[in-house]
Amino acid sequence: MTADQQAAEETLGGRGNRARFATALSGIMAVATFSQFSFGILAGYLLEEFAITRSQLGLLTTAFFIVGGLGSPPAGRLVDRWGGRRVALAAMAIATVAVWAMAGAPNFALMLAGAALAGLALASGNPTTNSLVAAHISPGERGVTMGVKQAGVQVAGFGVGLVLPWAAQQVGWRWAMSTLGLVSILVLIACILFIPPDERAKEAAGAAPEPAPLEAAVWWMTAYALLMGAGVAGISAYLPLYSQEEVGISVGGAGLLVSAMGAVGIASRITLGWVTEHFGHIEVFLFLMAVGSVLASAMVLFATPSAPWLLWAAAITFGVSAITWNTVGMIAVLAEVEPQDAGRASGYVQSAFYGGFAASPVVLGYSIDATDDYRIAWLSVALAFGLAAVVAGLWRRMR
Repeated sequence: MTADQQAAEETLGGRGNRARFATALSGIMAVATFSQFSFGILAGYLLEEFAITRSQLGLLTTAFFIVGGLGSPPAGRLVDRWGGRRVALAAMAIATVAVWAMAGAPNFALMLAGAALAGLALASGNPTTNSLVAAHISPGERGVTMGVKQAGVQVAGFGVGLVLPWAAQQVGWRWAMSTLGLVSILVLIACILFIPPDERAKEAAGAAPEPAPLEAAVWWMTAYALLMGAGVAGISAYLPLYSQEEVGISVGGAGLLVSAMGAVGIASRITLGWVTEHFGHIEVFLFLMAVGSVLASAMVLFATPSAPWLLWAAAITFGVSAITWNTVGMIAVLAEVEPQDAGRASGYVQSAFYGGFAASPVVLGYSIDATDDYRIAWLSVALAFGLAAVVAGLWRRMR
């Protein structure tokens, strides 16, 4: 047994504990990201409640991801210094306060402030969970755990898409959104119960060396993440609204569309987590995901009330491509850096992803409002994914 395997055994203590550990990490990722899905699913209610434009609606996603993006590098350094468990507990508490603040917001300005506060939890998501995986799971055994924890994002999308529209129709959007705070509290409890204290990980792994310069692969991943973030943001922010306004799908149907995308994403993240770690050539998988995302964007562009099936086909394709790339990307990061640098490297990649996510919704919303047409927006999304494919291809050639 290697030193890394011994460290994993000492801190987790068996397969059952590892499963509970992975579940807690999945919960952290779900709570860190579920606000982004709620903005899209509740878009119609928010437009009416606050009398705002679509571009103003996009500001919620932008504020969420600006804070998440700017906060990711310092969050990564904080995780490497203080420990992933401590930062995770703080993030879950912040997420609870943020979602309840948004649910009770009397005006759009305070709703926007709540979205920004939720971005603090978002900032810590991947740095925290990646650092915990690096500390407690040995190389060669991380793929499934990474897939499960990254699937938490799609668990959030699936759950929010399935429950939130129904709850909003029954009790109003405010009470529906407030229930997300209860989920945050449950995940906080799971973190306390199932994640070993940070001191135990440090004792098992020994003293950490000084941070080293990051590998070139981290910077290739950073560029790729920026472009994928811009594309994925368009899907998250406007696909539910587009499906209602242009294709004639109901609010509940739009929620099911998001849930379908999330369900496919859950399965593909777990599967590809194992496949990519065992077969390598991660940059090839990233290239194929970007190309698949371009094809899915084209399906959205050509969807009409007489051909709504194209939206469902696009949702499935997005689920195995744009929605799944993060698992493969984060496995690449952990494969290229030492465990003590996992938080820092993850922070840079996540910051770029969220930077693309922050810029895209406002720009796309402005183009939709200005032209009363979604075509430019979806062409822009396809372009972002196409450029991401170019980056992955260049990385492949340079290796």
